[in-house]
Amino acid sequence: MARGRIFTVTAAAAATTALSGCSTWPVFQPTAEPEPAVPSATAPAGPTQMPDQSSGAVPAEPSVAEPGLAETDEGNTLMPVSQLFTPDPAVKLCPRMTISNAPRADGELGIVGYRPFVMAEGSVPLAVMPTNGACFSSGFGQRRGRQHKGLDFQARPPSMVHAAAAGRILEAGYRDDYGFQVVIDHGAGVHTRYAHLQAFEPDVDVGADIPFGQPLGMMGNSASYSIPVHLHYEVLIGDYDTPKKSFGLQAVTIFRFPYIDDGALVSTDAVRQTPAG
Repeated sequence: MARGRIFTVTAAAAATTALSGCSTWPVFQPTAEPEPAVPSATAPAGPTQMPDQSSGAVPAEPSVAEPGLAETDEGNTLMPVSQLFTPDPAVKLCPRMTISNAPRADGELGIVGYRPFVMAEGSVPLAVMPTNGACFSSGFGQRRGRQHKGLDFQARPPSMVHAAAAGRILEAGYRDDYGFQVVIDHGAGVHTRYAHLQAFEPDVDVGADIPFGQPLGMMGNSASYSIPVHLHYEVLIGDYDTPKKSFGLQAVTIFRFPYIDDGALVSTDAVRQTPAG
C-alpha cells in the first residue's frame, strides 16, 4: 500500500532537558495538546530433528505454541516472546509534566507495581507499553472535559511502535483526528489502536497476520492539528463487525486487566490512578 508522508518534529516539540541523576529516561517540558477539530476520515495523498531409523519408531509431532507466545513450565501460554521487541521492564511518568489520570508512582516517578504485560479478557497477553525508551504522559479517562480513550507515551528521540500482541490488521490509514493509525484484532474481542505514527512500516497492510512485536511505525505527531510527538495507544473491546467498525468498540483502560508475572496473574490494584487533571 502507498506510504503516507513523514511528519517532522518541531523544534519546540523536540526540546529536552537534563534529568538530574538519571540519563535513562527522557525529560520533557510540559506540552499542552490542543483539542482536536471534529474528527473526519479524509486521507492525504532450528535444525530439523530426523526420525530414529534404528528403532523404526516415528517421534511424535512437537507441540506448537500459538504464534508470538511461549509456553511456561506448566504448559500455559502466558508470556509473549519476540525477537523483534522486548518491552521495558519498568516505566516512569514523564517528568516536569502535568499528567492526567496518572498511575501511582514512587519518588523517582516509576509506576508502582508495574509489569510489562497484562492478560486481557482472560486469554490475550498485551504489552502495556508497545514501544521502548518512552515515558508515560497521559492516562485513560477524563481530560480537559473530554474522554481520553487510551494511554500516551513520549520518547526523544521518537521510538518504534510495535504490535502489543499477535493478531490481524483491520485498519491502517490516515484520519484527521488520529493521524496515521493502525487497528489490530487479537481475538477474544480484544483490539488495539496505535495513533499519530510518522508513517507505516513495510508489511503494515489491512488483512495481514502479524506476530507480537511486529514494527508498525515510528512514534510521530500526524494529525490535522498541532500535537507533540507521542504514541496514543488504545485497548478496545467488543465486536468489530458493526457499521462503526473500530469506533463501535468500547475503549477500556489497560490497567483493568491483571498483570502477567512469572507465569501467574497479578492484580493491578496497585496502579490506582490519581484524579484527572
